[in-house]
Amino acid sequence: MSARWLTRCPIPGLLSFLLLPILLVGQERPRYFDGPYIFQGPDSIRLQWVERGVPYDTLIARGQATVFQRDSLPVVDLRNLNFAADNQVSYKDVSRITAISDVHGQYDLMRQLLQANQVIDQTGNWTYGDGHLVVVGDNFDRGDRVLDILWFLFQLEQKAAAAGGKVHVLLGNHELMVLQGDLRYLHKKYYYTSAAFITRYDQFFRTGSVLGDWIAQQKVVIKINDHLFVHGGISPALVQLGYSRKRINSTFRNQIVRQPEAVIDADPALALLYGSAGPLWYRGYFEQLSAEQEDSAGQEAVLSMEAVDQALKAFGVKSIVVGHTSQEDIQSLFDGKIIAIDCSIKLGQDGQVLVIEDNQFFTVDLDGEKLKIGQVDKVGKTSLFEYIYRQEGLPRMVIDTDLKQLIKIKNTETYLPATISLADTAGTVLLEAPARVRARGNIRKEVCYYPPMMIDFSKSVLDSLGLLRIDKLKVVVPCNTLEYQQHNLHKEFLAYQLYSVVDTNALEVKEVVVNLTDGTSEGKEFIGFLVEPEAAYAQRKDAVIITEGRVNPSVMDRPAFVKMQFFQYMIANTDWSLSNKHNLEIVKLSSMERPIALAYDFDYAGFVGQKYAVPHPDLPILSVNDRYFFAYPLTEEECDEAIAYYLSVEDQLYAVCDQATYLDEKIRNQNKRYLASFFDLLRNPTRLKRDIMR
Repeated sequence: MSARWLTRCPIPGLLSFLLLPILLVGQERPRYFDGPYIFQGPDSIRLQWVERGVPYDTLIARGQATVFQRDSLPVVDLRNLNFAADNQVSYKDVSRITAISDVHGQYDLMRQLLQANQVIDQTGNWTYGDGHLVVVGDNFDRGDRVLDILWFLFQLEQKAAAAGGKVHVLLGNHELMVLQGDLRYLHKKYYYTSAAFITRYDQFFRTGSVLGDWIAQQKVVIKINDHLFVHGGISPALVQLGYSRKRINSTFRNQIVRQPEAVIDADPALALLYGSAGPLWYRGYFEQLSAEQEDSAGQEAVLSMEAVDQALKAFGVKSIVVGHTSQEDIQSLFDGKIIAIDCSIKLGQDGQVLVIEDNQFFTVDLDGEKLKIGQVDKVGKTSLFEYIYRQEGLPRMVIDTDLKQLIKIKNTETYLPATISLADTAGTVLLEAPARVRARGNIRKEVCYYPPMMIDFSKSVLDSLGLLRIDKLKVVVPCNTLEYQQHNLHKEFLAYQLYSVVDTNALEVKEVVVNLTDGTSEGKEFIGFLVEPEAAYAQRKDAVIITEGRVNPSVMDRPAFVKMQFFQYMIANTDWSLSNKHNLEIVKLSSMERPIALAYDFDYAGFVGQKYAVPHPDLPILSVNDRYFFAYPLTEEECDEAIAYYLSVEDQLYAVCDQATYLDEKIRNQNKRYLASFFDLLRNPTRLKRDIMR
């Protein structure tokens, strides 16, 4: 085991690899299914797989090979494991193209999307005729159905060719990472497989493995008609290198994939192709990198139109289709010259495919709805959330769905059909439309009878209303029908209002009357609230939501970050984390040089007082009512500035509590006393600093 691999593999995964065989002694095995991993020899075939947690390893003679078929594993014809290396890098006169990217182990969702666009039928057979399917990288990592995806595409490639079509499975940075032994993002299931066979995971794709050899010969860039497909993008540095499509592909195939990093790093051209300015890692098309990405990549945050035009000219295309950088939806950038198709399929909830027909770009979603994309005219348009937010008083929202089923399957977060209607305080109907609804959240969907919900509207419905295509709404309702739960929800809403005083860039929230019904009765009615969706915030504030990578507090806007820390301390909320963005939105505003962290989801705060809220067992507090300060690096000067700032807004925060007439006077006074205990601490800075500057 090399020292380089030890430095790149996370400790939890490494411990699993080393210790899991020991830990399994006397323990019930996880009921994992994985594989098959197949290796070809001159006269034999070796198969390894995991079935209900039990590893199997068998060797069969080629002459005895038939079909591998085991419960809950991909079916593989062992008589048809060969594939032809394809060096063609340009294709003309292709009538139909479908592209999908960054599936990351979400096999079922990938199948559903391809079926919705009639690329395959329900059995997974090719139905796209002479069309081309382009998988723009990143099938590996994060999800737990990677092998299902790989064998599905391996066989679909053959089925498409037989019908006159074509499947292109391009390399992504995660394919390269796994084949190079960088295993940071593996799902825990694959650590189990590694431990079960006492084999480092990348070795399942070593030379001689069917899938490993198939992946290693895949291309990085291809041209179809006037469109270039590449996982990350074409950087100015890559343009200056002057490599053709053919040379980029052959260089990766022969000099980078499964080659020692020391050899790659020693050659400047190979190092460029392999690194952040290379075609698998480049992110420069997007308005703003996170500060961490910018520092590590050494890239300019904003790419010019001139640089995009130079890339198009260098490769003789009119547009470049890329994945790699997650968005909520497929987007057209730079006047349609860059099409970004990583639409966060990796989250496992939703997704789209790109369709190109007659040189026009369309998206197709899970419902098969086909919509033309382009530079959407945003002038004068607003999001659905903002439209509701601007309504006077409390609008009334009726969510008509199979309520019993929604509650029954809340932990699966599966969407159900719904009809959503919205009326203003006078009863005038503002909206009535079909949609989908599912449960969302973490603990609440476990402990609450009524979970928070995500509503997903059709983009064509939003188009018809003249709204932006930001199709999600986040709805929070009381945990159950008990009166104190309605009070607690009001207090959480009040926490958002207090936070908007502390940070004027905070997410917006809007109280609404929510009626949950199955259409057969009046249903259950509460006062709930909507939380501004990320895409709506990004549009309203001209911001970029940073979703990728770990975030270091040193790169954040310090005054805003420290104010957020003190706010969490004020309301006694420890249910947040910067490193994994737990209950924080990391955003980059165009008006600020550094990103900021916006807090949300305050049900675990002592200020709210939910009975189910308990502190994490690693924290030295016994109750969420006890304040605990997360001591990210903090200077004494920053602490003094934060104390002075909060003391300056003390009366303003009390006034917000007084104005919360949706709570009775007794609770409002309790809220003020809770805040007063925080301000008492601020007036004793010596004691406060002793407690928080650990």
